[in-house]
Amino acid sequence: MNTHRNSILYRAGRYVTQLLIHQLPKDRVFHNLHHTINVTQGALKIGREEQLTEEELEVVMLAAWFHDTGHIRTYTGHEEVSAEIARRWLEGEQYPPDRIDAVVRCIEVTTMPQHPKTKLEAVICDADLYHLSFNTYDHYQEMLREEWRRELGIDVSDEDWNQQNAAFLSGHRYFTDYGRRTLESRKSV
Repeated sequence: MNTHRNSILYRAGRYVTQLLIHQLPKDRVFHNLHHTINVTQGALKIGREEQLTEEELEVVMLAAWFHDTGHIRTYTGHEEVSAEIARRWLEGEQYPPDRIDAVVRCIEVTTMPQHPKTKLEAVICDADLYHLSFNTYDHYQEMLREEWRRELGIDVSDEDWNQQNAAFLSGHRYFTDYGRRTLESRKSV
């Protein structure tokens, strides 16, 4: 993986970092730069475990960087805006059009519920929910709960929240071989 300062991934990381630092609403306590970095790390790990080529890994990593950038403009439907932001930036970088399309598809497939059709889409979907396998899952869920309260006005009781989380965790399945083999067993249902 090319991490040289002139690489597209390095430039994308710098661009998205600055975008989120300066334009992301402060109410985004879950969908923020920290989450984006977790997703990029997950995409790299899962992509390598799934033996993606360097070109495929680059596409997935670019999608990971941009997948939640649409939160700078909207909460609901942010994936469409994220795809638009990625497309515009990548076109400005003169990135190959076929790979731009692949990045955009990877971003769009992160819309819940996720239905990936390709291996690259499966990798980004698993990376987006990589945190489900963390031992700090409860902390992330509390941040998501707070974000929903602030942004969507959704305020649920502890009992309802716990039931919703248990149902989500037990119903969720990872899509990649690595996810099914390794991440699934780490989830705390």
